[in-house]
Amino acid sequence: MTDLRFSGINERDIDFLLMEEFTTSPNFLAWFLARANVLGDNTLTSVAHSVSTANGETDIELRLESAAGVKYILVENKIGAPLQPRQAERYHERAKRYKDGILCLECLSVLVAPASYVGDDAEKLGFDFTVTYEDIVKWYTDNATPQYPYSFKLAILRRALEKGGYAAIPNEATTQFWKRYWEIATSMAPELGMSEPGDKPELSGFISFQPKAFPKGVKLIHKVRYGNVDIQFAGKAEDVDALKIL
Repeated sequence: MTDLRFSGINERDIDFLLMEEFTTSPNFLAWFLARANVLGDNTLTSVAHSVSTANGETDIELRLESAAGVKYILVENKIGAPLQPRQAERYHERAKRYKDGILCLECLSVLVAPASYVGDDAEKLGFDFTVTYEDIVKWYTDNATPQYPYSFKLAILRRALEKGGYAAIPNEATTQFWKRYWEIATSMAPELGMSEPGDKPELSGFISFQPKAFPKGVKLIHKVRYGNVDIQFAGKAEDVDALKIL
């Protein structure tokens, strides 16, 4: 086996690795979309890098077409640098503008990062979904063949994992807010099924509920900074017309 050495791997390197896989490997694309609960028959029509908008930049933008309509996946890739102020929220704002502007039926944000970056509570980071570097390493390992061992790409990801691992810094005021919120929710509306929160970073403001009465894949999210509560139906884009009737 060839000894592969890298002086350093940065986020841009991983961006291009992902873009190549999205465009050349239908199996990888289908797997990645499934991790974001984007199911069904989707055709990739565009992959764009560093898409700049008025409120920030999307690392990788995927445009998909299906029988139900157009979907966008906005990918933020992190190795070790901390999230910028309101970064996850700005992704949601861009997604809302895409949908309000009738550019798409569905627009989701996905954080790709090492597991140590994501931590035990992915929702605290504010993105719709997360895919870890370790998840991708496992996909390569599970799908490797003698003809396509993926040794070069695995070496890149493993080198990135040696570098990565930013941990969100808990914020006392935010953590106390979440704790008090949980105490009130469990006292006044235990049927909402809010889990007891742990330590939270300063910008953590998406509070999720999983009522037992809800079917799998359906949950409520209180987006505190926006002042509204969303009901989310994972993987239901193709059924949007039926949902509108309800």
